[in-house]
Amino acid sequence: MAAFATAEACDSNIALLVSGDLRALEPIFKIYGHRRSFSGPIVTLKVFEDNVLVRQLLETRGEGRVLLIDGGGSTRCALVGGNLAQSAQNMGWAGIVVNGCIRDVDEINACDIGVRALGSNPLKSNKKAVGDKHVPICIAGTLIRDGEWLYADSDGILISKLELSI
Repeated sequence: MAAFATAEACDSNIALLVSGDLRALEPIFKIYGHRRSFSGPIVTLKVFEDNVLVRQLLETRGEGRVLLIDGGGSTRCALVGGNLAQSAQNMGWAGIVVNGCIRDVDEINACDIGVRALGSNPLKSNKKAVGDKHVPICIAGTLIRDGEWLYADSDGILISKLELSI
């Protein structure tokens, strides 16, 4: 994948920014994973302190998609660890964005996948399989729908209704 510059995308797509078809997420995420820049169609997941559905999705073929997990902003436990990041890499996911925490940071940083999260926490999550797949989610005031596009680099994260030209 060619490097994608989110700052350049913003400068080149003023009309999309004004219309709301292109949005920048608030700068609340830390950068993890070996891949600093990643993009792809979004798969949404809404869970709270439970990662069973995270595992179910990441063990399916990613086909260059990005899993966007709304964990409610909870920092009390991790929703993604090293094993899930490795699985995501092996299954062809481009990246994972977690509105919550991860763990096994050194393992995740060794994976060829992009990961963004609020932080890390060594505690594992619950295992109740409670949550919703492919639903609209709201992260830091930004509404995000399944099938939209995510673009991430060191400058930030963009959400677009349509695929942008790289």
